[in-house]
Parts: sequence; structure tokens; C-alpha cells
Amino acid sequence: MFRRSALFLVAALLVPLIVCAADAGTVEGKLVIGTKTIKLTHVYAIVQGGAGSETFYKIFLSDVALTDKDLTFFPDPQLQLINGDKLHVLKLGLDTDRHFYAVDIFAPGTLPTIKEPARFELIKFDDKVIAGRLHLDKPYRDMDGSTYQFDVKFNVPLRPESEFMP
Repeated sequence: MFRRSALFLVAALLVPLIVCAADAGTVEGKLVIGTKTIKLTHVYAIVQGGAGSETFYKIFLSDVALTDKDLTFFPDPQLQLINGDKLHVLKLGLDTDRHFYAVDIFAPGTLPTIKEPARFELIKFDDKVIAGRLHLDKPYRDMDGSTYQFDVKFNVPLRPESEFMP
């Protein structure tokens, strides 16, 4: 009796973890700011628009797990964590034609947008999943002299923005 109850409890606790992990996707890579290397461990993708309006895709790559609420109102609720050097995010944008248009870096004291030197290689893109590689061929130097480098591969399910609305 005890074993069956214990197994049921373990299964009940693991199911939400499996659902959350499957929803977030997989990522492998890093972001380098100056001399600091940050391993990116979480990825999320949101589809905005559709059904007669323009569709945009936002992919968030971070070193800390983000909740649906975090993603809905990003970056406002996370500014304290970002400025406190406890959260680092690359936000990749794709337009209606699924073309890469920019990557925003959210880190302490800086919020640069990188367009031209950033490279995005699309590996898979359908109605359910997007996979690709985002990287810079050489370090990017911002106007204030800060340098950035990243190379990240990811595979993530697409979720409609309506799933994130409160």
C-alpha cells in the first residue's frame, strides 16, 4: 500500500515538471558580454498576431527560467533582475515572412539591438516548432565600447500570444 502511494505521489509531482520542460524547448550556447560568459539554458517562442493581421515571432533565450507572466510583460517585471545581473536574455525577432530582423540583448546597464552583424540560420520552422542557430561571426562592439558575442542553437515549440494573456 505504501509503495503504491509513494509511486502515485512521485508520478503526480513529475507530470507538471515534464509538461513545463516540454513547453520551454531546448537550447545550447552562450552569451559573452565583455569578459563574462553566460550559459543560456532556457528558450521560449511566442507567435503574435495572425488570422488576418501581421504575424510576428519572438524567441527568448535566457539563463534563468521565465514564467508565462514574465513573457507576457517582458521586460518590465524583470528589469530589477536584469539590472542586478541575475537575468540575461537574448530576444530574437522574426517578421511575418519569418525573416530575422533583430536581436535585443537584456543585461545590466545595456539594452543594445543588433541587426546586421547577427546571423540567424533557420533549421526548422513549421506551425508548431522553430529551430535555428543565432550567432555573431565576430564580437560586436556597441557605441559605448561594450563587446558582445553569442552563439546559440535552439529548438522550441511555438505558442500563440493568447496563451499568455491574463
